[in-house]
Amino acid sequence: MWIVKQIVSRTPGSGWRGFFLIGCVTILALLLAGTSWSAWQSSEGRAAAEDRQYHTIEVLLATNTVRAAALQQVRGGRGYLLTGNRLFLKPYTLGKREAETAQARLVALVGNHDEQPARVEALDTHLAHLDVVLGSMIDSMAKDETRAALTIMRSGSDRDAIEAILRTLDAIDATERAALDTQTAIAQQRAIANERYQYLLATVGLCLLALSILATIYVRRALDAEHAARKELEHFALTDPLTSLPNRRAFMEAATQHIVQSQADPKRKLSLAVVDIDHFKRINDRFGHPAGDEVIKEVGQRAIAALRKHDFVGRIGGEEYGVILPRADLDTACTVCERLREAIAGSPIVRNDAIIPFTASIGIAEFRADDDIDHLLARADAALYEAKTGGRNQVRLAA
Repeated sequence: MWIVKQIVSRTPGSGWRGFFLIGCVTILALLLAGTSWSAWQSSEGRAAAEDRQYHTIEVLLATNTVRAAALQQVRGGRGYLLTGNRLFLKPYTLGKREAETAQARLVALVGNHDEQPARVEALDTHLAHLDVVLGSMIDSMAKDETRAALTIMRSGSDRDAIEAILRTLDAIDATERAALDTQTAIAQQRAIANERYQYLLATVGLCLLALSILATIYVRRALDAEHAARKELEHFALTDPLTSLPNRRAFMEAATQHIVQSQADPKRKLSLAVVDIDHFKRINDRFGHPAGDEVIKEVGQRAIAALRKHDFVGRIGGEEYGVILPRADLDTACTVCERLREAIAGSPIVRNDAIIPFTASIGIAEFRADDDIDHLLARADAALYEAKTGGRNQVRLAA
């Protein structure tokens, strides 16, 4: 929204582009909401299909168990009838127990379905009938009434019961598979709808991406121009226009930062020097102010060349410079500043056939624990005053 406001407010005649972008963003938001809803629907459908599939597998396993158990009962009962071997009663008994367990499992699984409870109840009836028929055959054999047992077997009652059981189990299986197919179809429809939403969102997203790129390029250019202008203003605010050195404000900020670091680490030495061009008023009076400006610039350039890489030099007054000497005690600072003094006084400058010699006096103060920027600068100024009154073109250390 901020970008849209910027485009509308900063670009003449571009209001329609901003409102168009708002409309595109609104459409994208609606599509995202629709896609989220579609994805949720698809997820719900997929979860429901998975649950139904798991449920169907459990039902099929239970019906297969009932089917196998019922057939095992028949084989056991008929085996005992035909051979008289009581070992055949063991699979009969086992099949009866497994059938009862699987039947109870079916009741728990499909008891709430609209059509299945009636089928499960009918299955229970058929299983009970099979148990009665086979029980009668086994009881007759146990009483040595083989003829009666054979009569029951030849009547086909057990076969009819098995067929009724299998038909009921097939109906239960068919209903479960149909429910699974229905749920799977719903899940597929939702997945297709979600996929279409994704395609639509991708298409609209690409269009909006193109618009966003154009808007971003425009806004970025504006921000870069604004940033460059701000950096230029900051540079002007912190730079001396004559020498291109940091000005007094920048020097004071840098000195304050170094003092904070030295206060945090007492072992971190810090010294500060003040450099002043000797007899500068005479240079201006004799050679003119342009020549004086040339001397000021030359001193700045020689200071940069003579100082260490991590030293900081700035113009803090008309012909006065400040030097920050990090990690330097008085001895080190004196060595560096002596080199600076020699570099300044080393050779005059030539301007309009005039030879302009110049020198500088330097005062140095080392940071103490109770110093702030004003006290440190005042002590360096005091040392500079001693250098001036002591004959100029020399380095003096603060007490």
